[in-house]
Amino acid sequence: MNRIFILLLTGLCTLSAAVADEVPDQATQAAEQPSQPSLSPTQQWLQLQRSGKSASAQAQPYSGEVMDKVHTRYLKSFEKPIPEFFEHEMRTAR
Repeated sequence: MNRIFILLLTGLCTLSAAVADEVPDQATQAAEQPSQPSLSPTQQWLQLQRSGKSASAQAQPYSGEVMDKVHTRYLKSFEKPIPEFFEHEMRTAR
């Protein structure tokens, strides 16, 4: 659990540093575009992913074992027919 927390915390610190590198100073930003409301950390993260500016220059392929599992799962998805429609049930709290 501690390891997951550290990884999440490290990711948020990396995000903050990457976003800080990508965001121009306020004077330049105000001159280029109308003011935008401040973005939440989640919105900043999504914007950073969309831009691809912090993407690794090196390809990061999956191992053969992982790709075998992915392919097996993909093929298994065809075993069940696609239903004509989906029934939605709303669960209510009591």
